[in-house]
Amino acid sequence: MKVVIKVGSQAIISADGKVLENVISDIIRQIIALQEQGVQAILVSSGAVALGRIIAKKIAKRNYGNSIADKQLLASLGQPRLMAIYAKICETYELMVAQLLLTKYDFQTKRSYTNLLRLLQKSISQPNILTIINENDSVAVEELMFTDNDELSGIVAAQIGADKLLLLTSIDGVYDKNPEDPEAKLISVINLGDKHIHTSGAKTILGRGGMSSKLGTARKMAGVGVMTHIANIAEKDIILRLVGSDENVGSRIIPERKKTGRKKFLAFGQTAAVAKITINDCLEKILIGGQNCISILPIGIIKFDGEFVKGDLIEIVDSQNKKIGIGVARYNAQKLAGYIGNKNKPAFIHYDYLHIDS
Repeated sequence: MKVVIKVGSQAIISADGKVLENVISDIIRQIIALQEQGVQAILVSSGAVALGRIIAKKIAKRNYGNSIADKQLLASLGQPRLMAIYAKICETYELMVAQLLLTKYDFQTKRSYTNLLRLLQKSISQPNILTIINENDSVAVEELMFTDNDELSGIVAAQIGADKLLLLTSIDGVYDKNPEDPEAKLISVINLGDKHIHTSGAKTILGRGGMSSKLGTARKMAGVGVMTHIANIAEKDIILRLVGSDENVGSRIIPERKKTGRKKFLAFGQTAAVAKITINDCLEKILIGGQNCISILPIGIIKFDGEFVKGDLIEIVDSQNKKIGIGVARYNAQKLAGYIGNKNKPAFIHYDYLHIDS
């Protein structure tokens, strides 16, 4: 079994600015227990920017803002300290730490995607290594930033073909009303078709995401056949309980259908396309109509924008420039330029490597 575990800033840093090392230690303890059971686990940990704020306020007596430049600086201050804390605690368990800092660029091209996947597969197969991922906030420009680490954890889970995604936070799960309402009730089970679910727009004090972000990621995962749990990090042995049993704790978002590993990743690929093609109305109707085993041929393509090579992710838009899906290029931009609009040319995107938004 493969599991991706995401912890938010507020789960490991208190409201008064203290790193909750006891919580981090407990997370590591549970991951080690999973590894001993043969489970391959990746930890996606927020906290760099929040910890940077704490450091800047303590040492420089300065409060930084929320501009990209400020967050980049804060991340560069906080990330080394965050990993030092993880490494120190891991050493007490005779565990090594592998750090990966990612941006959308790392998922854009076949070369970067393949290199990253190879590293992840190697690192999670080692029982004495804990792989910890965070967004590379110190260098990410706005167009290469993830919405938050909920989105990043979903992309990683899709890439490695995870069986479960755990989104751990300081809230018990998804509620039918604003959680601050005394009559609000926890929703234990959520199906992909459940549309009328309240998610508070409020975000945690330290974090960038919110419950709507978590539920959005969970629904994407459900659409590609992966179970997602949203639960409170404070629950005793929460990671072990969510992975090892069907216990009714937190909120479970039930998957509807299975897809191949590549299809899972493509469901999140709109965050990482390097170029786009515009298709004609006839092809759009066929694709949107849900017909299976339909590849995209050059005759159905009106134009393309951007440079790409074989294996890169390509966004698919209609004649009104509305995105309808994503796929993997079977050949480069130069070859497509010679084929575009012509009959009897090889498929540009094969249906096995095509995802159409539902």
